[in-house]
Amino acid sequence: MNSVELELLKIDKQWYRQVKENADVRLFVCLGEKHTLKLFDGYFRSHGAEEVETKDLFLVHYRPFEDALQYGHTLIEDLQLAYGLWREEHTSSVGCSAWLPDADDGNTTFKTDARFTAKSLTRLYEIFPPLQGHKIFILLSPHAISDISLFEIWLQEWCVSLLTDDIKLILSEQSGSRLFHHLPDDRNEFELEETDIASLMNNVAAQTAQAPNDDESWLQQQMLLANLHFSKREFDAADVALDNAIRIAKRHGHVEAECTAHLLKAYILLIQGKTAEADDRFQCLQELAGKNSLFGAQMHMNYGGFLLSIRKKEQAVKAFEQAAEIGEKIQNPMIEIECYRIIGQLKDNLLNDKDALSYYEKCILIGDRLDNTEFRQSSISYVAVLLLKKYGNTEKATLLREKMELRLGNAWEQSVNIPDFDRQNPYSSLL
Repeated sequence: MNSVELELLKIDKQWYRQVKENADVRLFVCLGEKHTLKLFDGYFRSHGAEEVETKDLFLVHYRPFEDALQYGHTLIEDLQLAYGLWREEHTSSVGCSAWLPDADDGNTTFKTDARFTAKSLTRLYEIFPPLQGHKIFILLSPHAISDISLFEIWLQEWCVSLLTDDIKLILSEQSGSRLFHHLPDDRNEFELEETDIASLMNNVAAQTAQAPNDDESWLQQQMLLANLHFSKREFDAADVALDNAIRIAKRHGHVEAECTAHLLKAYILLIQGKTAEADDRFQCLQELAGKNSLFGAQMHMNYGGFLLSIRKKEQAVKAFEQAAEIGEKIQNPMIEIECYRIIGQLKDNLLNDKDALSYYEKCILIGDRLDNTEFRQSSISYVAVLLLKKYGNTEKATLLREKMELRLGNAWEQSVNIPDFDRQNPYSSLL
C-alpha cells in the first residue's frame, strides 16, 4: 500500500465512524485544509468509479447550482445513468423495475426541487432490492453557485423532506474560509484528520525515483524533496535539491518549475536573514515569470508580500501595482481586486485616507465585472465594509449598501470573511 492509499484508508475509517456515530443525520459538512479536502474528494471519486470495492454507493455531483427548481433533477439524471448499469448487472438474479422518478406534486410551500429529489431517491430503495441494507453517499461539489442563500434553502428543504437515514448528503468546506453560514441545524460537521504532507511527499519522491534517467520524474522528485527538507528546516539539504531542480527545469524550458524553485530558495534566504540575497532571487524569478500570465501576476504578488515582511512598504505597493496591471492585461479581475485592496489598506491611515478610498472604490468598480459566484469568493464584501466605515452617513454609503444587498442579499454583512492575506501574513499589522 503506497502513501496515498494509506491516507485514503484513514479517510475511509474516519468517514464511516462519522456515519455510525450520527446515524440519523442527513447532511454532513466535512471541514479541512485545501489539500485534505482534495484527498476527501479523491476518496469519493475512487469509490464512485468502483476503483475500490465497497458495499455502499458513492457519487460526486459537480454540476453547477443555477436553478433551485432544477438542481435536484440534474442529480437524479446522474443517478439514473448509474442505476441503468446497476440494473443490467442484477436483472438476471433479482427483479429490478425501471426507475421513474416521482412527478412533481405541485406543492407550492417549497422553494426548490429538493423535496422531489428526496422522494425520488427514497423510492429507489423500493424498486431496487440490492440496495436494501446499503447507503447512498452524495458529495455535493457544484463548481459554481448562482445564489448561496437559495442553495442553503435547497439543503434545508432536503433535510426536511428526506424520510430515510440511508441517504446522506455531504458538503466540504475549507476550515478557515467558510462559504455557507445558514445550513440546517441538524447537520453534522467534522474536521478531517490532518494529513502528514511531509511524509506523503517523501514517499512519493521515493516512488518517482525508480526512473533515474527520466528528467521529468527527477525534477518532480527534487521539488518534493526540497519541500520536505524545507518543512523540517533542513535548509542546506533543501538548497541542494532546489539547485538540481533549477538545472533540470532550465534545460527543458520549464519556466514555472524554475520560478517555483527560485521562490523557495528566496524564502530560505529570508528565514536565514539574508534579505538582500533573497531580494536578488525575487528579481530573478520575476524576470523569468514575465508580465503576461497569471503565474507572472502571482510571482509579483509574492514579491509584494516579501517586501512587506522586510518592512519596505512603498516598494511593496509598486509590486502589487505591477501585479494588478498584469491582472488587467490578462483579464483576471480577481487578481486586480486583491492587489488594489492590499494597496488600499497599505495606504489607509487616519490622517489621509484619500488614496485608500480611490483603491477601495476601484475594487468595487472591478467587482461589477464578476459573476455572482466570483463576487462571493472575492474580497469585495470586506472592501465594502471598509468603505462604509469611511463614508459614514452619506449618500455614497446608501448606494453602496444597496449594491451589495442586490448582489449578496440583505444579510451580506453577517458573512464577511477577512481575506486570507490578512489572517496569514505575520506583518498584517502594517496594513
